[in-house]
Amino acid sequence: MLLFLLLTSCIPIQKVPKYAKMEDYFYFQPAVENDTSKWVVFLPGTGGLKPDDDPTHYFDTAKKLNTEGFSVLLVDFVPAYKASKRKGMESTGDEIIWTLEQSLQWAKNHGKINNTSDGSVVGWSLAGLGIIPLVNNIQKMDSLNIKSIALFYPANGEEVQLNTKIPVLIMTGGRDNITQAEKIKEYLTAENSEIIVYENAWHGFDAKGLKEEKEMRIPPFFGKKYLLKYDEEAAEAAMLELVIFLKEN
Repeated sequence: MLLFLLLTSCIPIQKVPKYAKMEDYFYFQPAVENDTSKWVVFLPGTGGLKPDDDPTHYFDTAKKLNTEGFSVLLVDFVPAYKASKRKGMESTGDEIIWTLEQSLQWAKNHGKINNTSDGSVVGWSLAGLGIIPLVNNIQKMDSLNIKSIALFYPANGEEVQLNTKIPVLIMTGGRDNITQAEKIKEYLTAENSEIIVYENAWHGFDAKGLKEEKEMRIPPFFGKKYLLKYDEEAAEAAMLELVIFLKEN
């Protein structure tokens, strides 16, 4: 957890105007046929939905799912939570879960998601702090109508042991030294989970904006080097796996 907090502290904090509202940070991309019964929620990594290194990544990924028949609700949970003016909760994970709940209620109230249909959540990196504990709470999952979860290189700083009743797909890089594959296997291996490791891939392997690797050192300048880097082969394979998983679950 300490390592992940140090790494995330190196990324600029997203500023929120005083007049902003939560829904300003909810983005909806309908399926090509606009089927409200087939939906997916995206929860991004630390940089949010529009990180400087790749501001279109999540939206482009959503478009690919749109062509496969899925409507996508993209939730920029950090600024959305700040805009809610809600006082800080016990943990980042709690804030992520609460914001997810609010976004789903917003989408249902506005007719973007069918009230009775089940959907899926896809999370990247930091989002794992909320999604992993959520998966273990079957009552909460049922109340939110979530039927499956997919995770890209998820953070699990509190080392929560996964115990899932629904299908969970986890994809990560074998060279990722931020959310290490060994730790993911140790804590997230479960009866209903599948873990896919792309052996030569780094953290952020699916983000085209990272074609030129991004390097961070903790402590700055002289500390250990952490890399984020795009891997075209792993990205294409992961996208295929994601589509198949969502269609089958």
